[in-house]
Amino acid sequence: MPVFLVTTTAWLLAGVFVAAAATKLRDPLGTRRTLGEFGLPRPRLLSRVLPATEAATALLLIVDPRVGGQCAVALLVAFTTLIAGRLATGHRDPCGCFGTWSRRPLSWRDLARNTALVALGVVAALG
Repeated sequence: MPVFLVTTTAWLLAGVFVAAAATKLRDPLGTRRTLGEFGLPRPRLLSRVLPATEAATALLLIVDPRVGGQCAVALLVAFTTLIAGRLATGHRDPCGCFGTWSRRPLSWRDLARNTALVALGVVAALG
């Protein structure tokens, strides 16, 4: 795979993870509330661990796109599975994927977005 493509893809995906982490860190109480409303356990702990994990994934994507790509794919598949499960059971609570900035109701567009992001992660991982 061309190095330029892998590097560009990794940097683009890193930007997405930095944005997601930063918006969650800017409003920790809102993040905790959103995670709780989304049905996730231990939202207080998760509101700290999730943005740190997203930031670490962004850093890995820059330092080593293959490893960062694998981490990104793992996280995105987990997020996508959670979103699909919520949608399948009729829940439309906002996911808070980008902190309180993303307060619109959950929809199938979120799955489409994540699928595209997974594809970027695969490109980086195969780099």
